[in-house]
Amino acid sequence: MTTIDTNIQSALAEQAETRAQLVATAHELIPLLRKNGEQSERDRRLVDESALAMRSAGLLQACGPRRAGGSGGNAQTLIEVVSELCRGDGSAGWVAMIANMTAWTMGLLPDDARDAVYGDDPHTVSISQFGAGGTGVPTKDGYRITGKWPFASGCYQAQWTISGFMVLDDAGKPQEIRWALMPIAEMEIKDSWYVAGMAGTGSNTLIADDLVVPKHWTIDADTFLGRTFPRWHSDETAYRSSVSAIACLGLGAPLLGMAEAVWDITVEVMNGGRSISNWNYDDARESPGWRSALAEARTAIDTGRLHLLRGAQDMDRAAQEDRVLSLDERARLKSDQAIATTNLRTAVDLLLDINGTRSFALSNPLQRFWRDFGTASRHGLNNGPLNREAYALSLTGLDMSRYAMFL
Repeated sequence: MTTIDTNIQSALAEQAETRAQLVATAHELIPLLRKNGEQSERDRRLVDESALAMRSAGLLQACGPRRAGGSGGNAQTLIEVVSELCRGDGSAGWVAMIANMTAWTMGLLPDDARDAVYGDDPHTVSISQFGAGGTGVPTKDGYRITGKWPFASGCYQAQWTISGFMVLDDAGKPQEIRWALMPIAEMEIKDSWYVAGMAGTGSNTLIADDLVVPKHWTIDADTFLGRTFPRWHSDETAYRSSVSAIACLGLGAPLLGMAEAVWDITVEVMNGGRSISNWNYDDARESPGWRSALAEARTAIDTGRLHLLRGAQDMDRAAQEDRVLSLDERARLKSDQAIATTNLRTAVDLLLDINGTRSFALSNPLQRFWRDFGTASRHGLNNGPLNREAYALSLTGLDMSRYAMFL
């Protein structure tokens, strides 16, 4: 084994130890998050108790740079921590996913930008919206940005956002897309999040009007898409990857967690000796049909987990090797995510079949997980047919970049 291989193995082992500690902490919060899930949905934002519990435990910056007070977690950390939180409440785990993905993105920014965010509080929360909802006019040292960014999950818990904008030239023509770090205190939050699922994420609209940011608080497209990466610190290898790629995989983590929550509730009910309506089974566990469905659901969840973790581990190892992911590798990551989503949907449907119509009583948390799962699994970066299409284009040697914006 070479010295480089030894260093990589050592770094990944250290990551695994940190990840195990964070996952254990997230697991302890499941009862609290589940207790508050219904209230968060009614309020259309996370209950303060849930948000503060995750923040104070460092779970909203598990993937942030250690120099900024984070835990330095990688893609696998993102998936395992977020999925555990979503076993308690899908909305809480989703906000944690967005916060951690953004904390990870901070690794692409220089120290003075990180200091502005985390200098007073290492548990500061940042969120992000990838779409270019704004426009920016160059100033002497940066950009003057105006725009609207919908779907700003976690906007009530966050103090900063990283949002996309289009740079305009003097004639008002688009020149390039960049992503800017902006303080939410200088933005307006428009109450626009009225939805059937994931209501507790508080994903309202952020509005900026002539907000000036320095250029070094912005990220160019090559860096954002992982075509190249900055080397602010030689030991921060986790951040040498594509934001869009880690986001694609990261979106699978809430789905995994919510599927596990539906599994937890189903097994608890079955082990409680539940009978089957209209059948002569006094104990549902005696039914071969239900046992078969239960086994199929468990296999589907495990398959989803395996594909998400395979993609994360491939991404993390490439980062440790200081290697840019090829387009073909990124296409397979999208396929992994698509396969995971398909299997997790299958699992949730099977488990709801087992539970029957009682799943949809408003007093039953299953109906909330069902609606949250259905909404979250249809995020724009989680489009199964198009993610599979990207992989098919790769396999046939066609140009994926002609069709896909974020690879």
